[in-house]
Amino acid sequence: MEFSYKITASEFREAWGVERKASSRSSLKTAAFWMAIMFGLLLIYRAFLPSRPLPGGAEQHLIAQASIVRPVNDANTSSSFMERFGPFLVITGLWILIVTGLVPMRLRYLYRRDPRMHGQFTVSITHDSISTENTAGTSSRSSWNVYDYWCEGKNVIVLMFHSGTYSILSLAGLSEPQRGELRGILTAALPKR
Repeated sequence: MEFSYKITASEFREAWGVERKASSRSSLKTAAFWMAIMFGLLLIYRAFLPSRPLPGGAEQHLIAQASIVRPVNDANTSSSFMERFGPFLVITGLWILIVTGLVPMRLRYLYRRDPRMHGQFTVSITHDSISTENTAGTSSRSSWNVYDYWCEGKNVIVLMFHSGTYSILSLAGLSEPQRGELRGILTAALPKR
């Protein structure tokens, strides 16, 4: 089976997402890791937060009048809340900014910078091997044993190497029978995740 394609920026992003979903580095594990880091930083911050002494030796006065309930000052409560949890909120906000803003920006940068992504790919797939040529000047021929597994998105198939890197096959120009033939060859050659 032989076919040609160009990889678009959206297919490049989709391949990254498919790879992340199929790999052992799940998003849930990553989120739990970063939440644990932020919680640890919050605990460290709280440990080093200086305790404020009560004004005018009020500790003894407070002990003597323990049965008197005083109204809570809302301004004190909100500043105390920000003092205690402000760093945690800032770190959480930065984390959300990185995930929603910087990761897509980094992917666009990687796509624009890689000359292979702007060339026309020609792929020849058999039951024994895969050959790839690119108008940017790269070509390769390898047997299926260099790949670990394959996974599929809506418009792409990702072939994972044992090293953790991957190769992208675009499905945009293939008809449904051709996609079925490609899936059949890949399923016979590699496990699917």
